[in-house]
Amino acid sequence: MDGPAMGLERNFTIYDDQDQLIIIKECLRELKIDEKQVHPKAVRERISRAKDILMTPLQYREKSVDLYEEVIGKVYTLYEEKLERLKACDFGDLIFKTVSLFDKYPAVLKNWQERFHHILIDEYQDTNHAQYRLVKLLAQARRQITVVGDPDQSIYAWRGADIKNILNFENDYPECGIIRMEQNYRSTSIILESANALIENNEMRKPKNLWTEKKGGERISLFEANDEKEEALYVAQQILEYRRTGKTLADQVVFYRVHAQSRIVEDLLRRFKIPYKIVGGTRFYDRKEIKDLIAYLRAVAFPHDDVSLKRILNVPPRGIGKKAEEILNQAGEGGKIPFDEVLKNAGTLEALTPKTRKTIAVFHSFLAALRKEAKNLSVAEILERVLEKSRYAAELEMEKTTEAQARIENIEEFFSVIEDFENQTMAFPGAVSGNPQADTPLHAFIESISLMTNLDTWDAGTDILTLMTLHTAKGLEFPIVYMVGLEEGIFPNINSYTDDPSDLEEERRLCYVGITRAKDKLHMTYARERRLYGTRQSNLSSRFLNELPDHLYSHTAHTHLAEPPDADYGDDVEIDFDKNEAKRRILFD
Repeated sequence: MDGPAMGLERNFTIYDDQDQLIIIKECLRELKIDEKQVHPKAVRERISRAKDILMTPLQYREKSVDLYEEVIGKVYTLYEEKLERLKACDFGDLIFKTVSLFDKYPAVLKNWQERFHHILIDEYQDTNHAQYRLVKLLAQARRQITVVGDPDQSIYAWRGADIKNILNFENDYPECGIIRMEQNYRSTSIILESANALIENNEMRKPKNLWTEKKGGERISLFEANDEKEEALYVAQQILEYRRTGKTLADQVVFYRVHAQSRIVEDLLRRFKIPYKIVGGTRFYDRKEIKDLIAYLRAVAFPHDDVSLKRILNVPPRGIGKKAEEILNQAGEGGKIPFDEVLKNAGTLEALTPKTRKTIAVFHSFLAALRKEAKNLSVAEILERVLEKSRYAAELEMEKTTEAQARIENIEEFFSVIEDFENQTMAFPGAVSGNPQADTPLHAFIESISLMTNLDTWDAGTDILTLMTLHTAKGLEFPIVYMVGLEEGIFPNINSYTDDPSDLEEERRLCYVGITRAKDKLHMTYARERRLYGTRQSNLSSRFLNELPDHLYSHTAHTHLAEPPDADYGDDVEIDFDKNEAKRRILFD
């Protein structure tokens, strides 16, 4: 709403992670930097972390300690220049630019302070510095602020979270009152006593002692396996045993520290024909066909969105090859001229073949016509016209492959997303996007899907076993929990072996989170030796296991374990592989 003060149109474009990579790759090419030496994803990560701490490109360059950081600083500078020309923001900008707005324009800040008389924040331990500054600015007028959080569950420092925000809350607001919510309604006392004993080994925390009325409970089962195969075999057989006693697969979950650990567990689950899913895999909105259609919608809503226009220029294939794209980019003078303007005037580019000029003219004419009609059309109607005029769906139907059919089904599901959005918008105007002044339903829809998160579409009610990393587990709960790979170098992760004790403390908090996900029963496993990342290694059991009181766990024997027969995957089994093996999910009838 106050974007113009910062040089942004009211309906600016939000670029997601993939869009950022496209811009960063352009910057690397223009600066003649080899992607093999400076990886685009690494640059994106550095820029995101810089924005988390409100660091400008100039500040980044001034604080560079080596040549690599200097290069990142140069890319960051050019990247910001391109975003400014494109009238776009990435996710980090949404708060960074708001803080800058409040710092530069006290009258604007005062207006928003009037809007927020009381501020309430959940999961305060996961806030980063930019979020902290935003909140402090908004709260400084009335100092009516309530935060809820648990320092013992701060596990996202690697993506910018700063535990000091919650630890120093009383210093920022010395007049505040403190309420300790120590009663736990989820877990048994055995599980909570274990968690309390573990986390007391951390120094960066606020004292508390979880308790419950669910006295007693089963002791933790600790299983020492000879190797990773025996560990996975133990987990699979325990899952089947619980199912025989009436527990569902949805009652159980397998947690691991790194994605690579899931492979051997998946193998055993398939052999036992246990259906499972991996939470935290490829999102619906990251699938190619959905990204393509969103790019079409964005190109209609935001003519200045060069990234989306370039993505769909030859999707589906129109005969506009790489040579033609290079000519168009040259005509755009490195982004100084909007790409939409370049397409509009492509007929004057003699370097293009007559056929290519005609194809581009048809493409641009179709977009221009749809932009004029968009205000009078629903989002579903716009998408229908996109699919019809671009022949996107028709091209998929002509393929007649299983993959093409799956893509068509995803497109059909995308219409369900639009229908849900439109129904919600009709019931609560302005509620979906949070911006009642969005120009059209299309603008509001694009804004709403830009802010989706990994777990938004997870159905927790399906009777399928769940596998996930411990970082994904926070906020969830299951009657039966398996934590695998409790070995030095894996958990705690070898990356936490630094001179900074806070790194190891975060690993311990992650273990604490895993333990407290269990309601009734917790299994913890480790292996004497393990093949991981292509090498076999011997590890000591995790120090976290040594920090648990002896009377709270019992060792489980492994002499009874029996290998399953090789599974015969017949027609009754559907195996749906994602391209990224670590994120695949296998579903069985």
